[in-house]
Amino acid sequence: MKNSTKILLAVMGIVEALLAVILFNALNTGMLLKLLVVGAVVVISLIADGAILHAGSASVVSDAKKLKDADDYIKAFNAWLNEDTPFENYIKIAIKQLESLKRKQQALRAVLDDSKDSPFLTTAAEVDQYILANSKRILNRVMIYDQGDVAKYNEHAAYLETILGEDAHVLSDFENLILEVSQIGDNATAAATPCLTELTNALRSVRSGEDAWDQQNQHFDPPQQMMMQ
Repeated sequence: MKNSTKILLAVMGIVEALLAVILFNALNTGMLLKLLVVGAVVVISLIADGAILHAGSASVVSDAKKLKDADDYIKAFNAWLNEDTPFENYIKIAIKQLESLKRKQQALRAVLDDSKDSPFLTTAAEVDQYILANSKRILNRVMIYDQGDVAKYNEHAAYLETILGEDAHVLSDFENLILEVSQIGDNATAAATPCLTELTNALRSVRSGEDAWDQQNQHFDPPQQMMMQ
């Protein structure tokens, strides 16, 4: 748990204690009844605080059954930023990539007519599925890392570096596709947009490389910085 979370808990406790004192003084009843009422309020407040913290905890928010779209993954990643994890920089990059994906999807739909069948919308859906699948892989790595086994850090960091690099590649190709479509207009065709082929090939390439990467289980130090899209 991060220090900021601990501070928040402390502040909440102080506020609740002050409210209990105010309530105690405001009640015009016997001492025993005052103590019972204030005690009940304190217990209810503690239960509510615990429920709120549990509902927003990284492990709960990261439940795969609850992760449906980019917003869900952003929420899960933000929850992990409140935890004591060494992968904070990678998580922030993942969040920026998901936000970039959302903007690009909106931009493409602003150019195209959603009511029409379009190979671009199909490809956009595939890009969305790919980035979300990689987001799930990132979450899994963050969750399974044992901070007591520091020797494993470079292995996990290298994996995250590779996944984020693939996402950056796909998002770059996706942006190029959107630029081509925007220049041609709503009547753009697959033949007139070579970036569609490039993006499709990129998706196939990174997918075929995923299993190979997991099997190789390479060990190396990740670069210090990564360019973001």
